[in-house]
Amino acid sequence: MTKLAVGNSKISRREMLRLSALTTAGAVLVACAPAAAPAAGGGAAAPAADTAVTLTIFDFGGDADKKIYADAHARFKEKHANVTINDNFTPVSTWSEYSNKIVTQVAGGQSPDLINIAIEGARLLQSKNLLIPLDDIMAGDASSKELTDDVHPALSAPFKIDGKTWYIPHSWNNMVIYYNTKMFADKKIDPPKADWSWDDFLETAKKLTSGDGDKKVFGFGIPYFNFGLTPWLLTNSTYQLSEDWTKSNLNDPKVIEAVQFVHDLVHVHGVSPAVEGTDTSNLFSSGRLAMSGWGHWPIQGFVANNFKDFDVVYWPRKTAATSVFGVGGWGLAKETKQQTLGWELIKELTSKTTIQASAAAGVAIPARRSVAESKEFLEFPTNSKIFYESLNDTKPVASPANFNELETIVMRHMGEIMSGAATPEVGMNAAHDELAAALAKLK
Repeated sequence: MTKLAVGNSKISRREMLRLSALTTAGAVLVACAPAAAPAAGGGAAAPAADTAVTLTIFDFGGDADKKIYADAHARFKEKHANVTINDNFTPVSTWSEYSNKIVTQVAGGQSPDLINIAIEGARLLQSKNLLIPLDDIMAGDASSKELTDDVHPALSAPFKIDGKTWYIPHSWNNMVIYYNTKMFADKKIDPPKADWSWDDFLETAKKLTSGDGDKKVFGFGIPYFNFGLTPWLLTNSTYQLSEDWTKSNLNDPKVIEAVQFVHDLVHVHGVSPAVEGTDTSNLFSSGRLAMSGWGHWPIQGFVANNFKDFDVVYWPRKTAATSVFGVGGWGLAKETKQQTLGWELIKELTSKTTIQASAAAGVAIPARRSVAESKEFLEFPTNSKIFYESLNDTKPVASPANFNELETIVMRHMGEIMSGAATPEVGMNAAHDELAAALAKLK
């Protein structure tokens, strides 16, 4: 992955996925067992080997993804030689735009058979009635149990809507703190503990901040995007929305307290640079930031640029240790006439061979535990085990059907707060009113 990838402080998780796909295989796929005969009592019969049809995929990714998926298609065609696969790779600017392209295709009579989507767009497609619930298909296929047993329940939960399963998780990302091990050693500061607090974090950031002007070294660089800011809410036992994602919670005093803490890192304590225009990735790898926050995605870029003086640690906590995650998944379009073949292709796209090829790219975290906890995946950085371990106390990034509105509202008001145009209390209350009105329209 090149330097331009996901380190930019203004980058959102959707942009991270787009950029990582352009440079490496951004979608690390979850593995499931090879095709097996349907279990007795349910499920469609296995398709004949000589079935001659075309399967169309609506997908996002770049050249590396195309190669990995093409190899998976070739393996699929070893069993189904007469099936033609059209993989429609589509750039992602926003998940709403990406999802609306699918809606438009279906309305125009050109529905795909398989759909690859991230959590941010998942509910929009489901709300448009564009998908097939997968529960009956999985119940009729004994191999699906091997998949569900090897995927953490937290990753599957967001894809279960109205009591039904709509997508199969393939890859995911979270947020952890990266710290420069050399800078800590030079300052004789012990590495952060797993259960460190906001106060511990701030004290450490102050010790690591020095100098002034263009040569100032900052203790922390704020990950200034919706996904990157969410851990501050969760570690203060709060969240952007109500538990069912139907109501805004942005006026919660705990939300305001978390935003105040982020604001003060720049404007009171001076341990973080201004958020606008700050490239945290370059500052971190050049020794100008001692700490910042990302998921798994920048590691390959750092290593490629010969920067390995870092490790990762859990987010500091105020009242909770809860982390955030986003996840991608495969679904079957409602209009497909090839449910059984489509399901067989999903299984190949999520086979162990495919996931290992994608995991080697190193951007996202495999949904399958056995691969995410493999020696190869955990080789670097030293504390890589915390990526999958974070699922033991986590929440998905809040993703209602109008996710794009939520993200836009939150970041616009955060911009006013960080620029000094509004206080955290005024800004979050205004954001709450705007988001509450947008969510009410969904009803």
